[in-house]
Amino acid sequence: MILPIPSLYVENGKSKYSISGLPEFKKIESYFKNNPIELAKLFREENNKSLLIHIDVSNETFDLVNKINEILDIPIQILTESENIDELIRSSQLSTSRIFIPIKNSHIIPSSIPIIKISKLKEHSLDPFKRVMIDFEQKNLKNINLGSETKISIINSKCNTLDLIEMNQIDTNIDSVYLGKEYYGVHFAGQLLWRIAEKAQFAI
Repeated sequence: MILPIPSLYVENGKSKYSISGLPEFKKIESYFKNNPIELAKLFREENNKSLLIHIDVSNETFDLVNKINEILDIPIQILTESENIDELIRSSQLSTSRIFIPIKNSHIIPSSIPIIKISKLKEHSLDPFKRVMIDFEQKNLKNINLGSETKISIINSKCNTLDLIEMNQIDTNIDSVYLGKEYYGVHFAGQLLWRIAEKAQFAI
């Protein structure tokens, strides 16, 4: 069973994106963009089992990640694409369940999970790793044979609800897919109900 996990994109302690869709909910979009903790709580209310936070390495973002980790009752994972060794080590000290970093520096933090771009996959053997994250660079998952015993997480794939259903029928070691900005729109089942509930909740 493939587990879909939503992503929260944070910069300087603020969410870079917000939920969007129906025109009459512009105030809600602004609310969640300015309140990333509330956005994280909303993702939890949608019964998500984990949350991935894309981080910069600002003090504001580190404080935010710690607050979210205290509030939510699900594992918090982080992803940083920083190449700065000191910043990566600092990121690894956050109280989170996983840290994903570029494969180039994965040896610096033994407990980290390397990120490998699909275009660079031939340059790396997956076998030394128990788990890797493959950045699909907006390519489709269909008809791709990854051929490894390593547990695989996927990010930046072109993906919607039907794709997730089909992926559960593919014989691969993919066990988790991190949903990106597409999850913030209206592509996934149930999100129209988000809007109805939010309108009532925030009296907008």
